[in-house]
Amino acid sequence: MVKDSHSADGKNSFTEKIEVAGENLASTVKNLMQDANVRRIIIRNADGRQLMSIPLAVGIAGGALAIFIAPIISAVAVIGGAVAKLKVEVVRTGERRR
Repeated sequence: MVKDSHSADGKNSFTEKIEVAGENLASTVKNLMQDANVRRIIIRNADGRQLMSIPLAVGIAGGALAIFIAPIISAVAVIGGAVAKLKVEVVRTGERRR
């Protein structure tokens, strides 16, 4: 599911919803965090309850990104290990991929 909207700065943004198995959550989030268009990652349980929200800043340098990602990926891995099926909402900027 994709929902389009416009942000305050005039850039287009849209939300993708992805279902992920718990054991794949950490690798999925890690890959999303490295995507330049991703602005926020929201992890929800199967009932839709928000478990974690990860805002992503624009322009984090490589070394700083590694320091920023490590504790988040650890927390995400714990959530993934405890829950079998999760929903991940990804807020992106730019044009939607077709």
